[in-house]
Amino acid sequence: MKKIYLNMMLCLSVVSFVACSSDTEELMNGSEMGSDIPEMQLKQYFAVPDDAAKLDGTPNENLKALFKAAGSEVMTTLGSVEITDEQYAEIKVFTDSIVQRQNTTIKKYQTIFKWVAENIKYVHSDNTAYAVFKNRRGICQGYSNLLAVMCHTQGIPATLINGMVTTIGGHAWVYVKAGSQWIVSDPTNNAGYAMDNVGPYSHFIPYQADADLFEDDKAIYHYYGMNLNIREVTQTEGNIFTVPYSVAGFVVGSFNPTSPLPDNITEVYIGQNIKSLGENPIGLVNMGKNVEAAHVDEANTTFMSHKGVVYFRTNENPIIHYVPSGMKSVELLPMEVVYKNTIYDLPSVEEVIFPEGTKRLEDYAIENCPHLKRIYVPADCEFSARALYNVPATVEIIRGMPSGIVHVRM
Repeated sequence: MKKIYLNMMLCLSVVSFVACSSDTEELMNGSEMGSDIPEMQLKQYFAVPDDAAKLDGTPNENLKALFKAAGSEVMTTLGSVEITDEQYAEIKVFTDSIVQRQNTTIKKYQTIFKWVAENIKYVHSDNTAYAVFKNRRGICQGYSNLLAVMCHTQGIPATLINGMVTTIGGHAWVYVKAGSQWIVSDPTNNAGYAMDNVGPYSHFIPYQADADLFEDDKAIYHYYGMNLNIREVTQTEGNIFTVPYSVAGFVVGSFNPTSPLPDNITEVYIGQNIKSLGENPIGLVNMGKNVEAAHVDEANTTFMSHKGVVYFRTNENPIIHYVPSGMKSVELLPMEVVYKNTIYDLPSVEEVIFPEGTKRLEDYAIENCPHLKRIYVPADCEFSARALYNVPATVEIIRGMPSGIVHVRM
């Protein structure tokens, strides 16, 4: 088999021929090659569907159902709101003073809401709760941060919501539980709505909620990307993580973690329920540094997998969506043109296999792979001048496929 040594500094100008190296044989004989696992063997690791409720209503209806099931206890922490103990104490002293005459929770909330809506000026500024409080200026995020803090100082559950309002664009608001009343609270626009009656605030489209909603022995769940999402994996035993089908009676729709996966997790099994792994960023890219393979249930209508790589399922050729960060050998499905950032920021990858049918690698098709050693491509595959970028200068370009690899176009 011919091997062409690529010197990146000379832009493919230096060519030589050598015999196969021992580390190539080691990769080909090992699990890194992603040898086919029998289908029945894979199936045992996927979550089994149950009779949990699907979140198939509007985003407001879905979020209402989730908060009702979770209860107001999940709203008793400040989540992502940035504030020091000293700043919180100062805001509490002030809030105590303006609600001291109110003898019910709802009246305290109404007093706080009125003060924020009437005393903060809508100006682009520092939107941390304390800065808005001191400067009396901010935009929607600042209004909402301050309202949430002031409510919390009085023991009133409140949590931030981010999303869109159809009439104005991107927006932030607050969900509040004042006594027995659930309120969708928009201090920026001096508006409030009963959460149970979705119609009047149907122009709100919640994208994410700050509160963690549920937790079990595997993970912590929240509302993110308009789905019930796995925010953090807490499983500490075994190297396989089976993405749960449901929690608290609701189908889990997203696996886009915002916290690092435990170091022991090297394989993930994605069931038919998952319709989102995030868009930009994909949480697993940054939070699953040790993941070497991701497998998708064949019943999933959004995604599919091949050799541990996840693809969007399409009517024509599948589109790559997620390449695990811990992979050493990446073997792809056929694609005629390999576009920018197809293989990108993979710290562990040592070899990439582009199967027969691959005609051209465009600029930056492979980028930021510091341990890349070799690339397999068909004999007639072309390279643009910067197809490989920020990879070792000693990367080998091997014309021809490793023995034993046979691809069938999907």
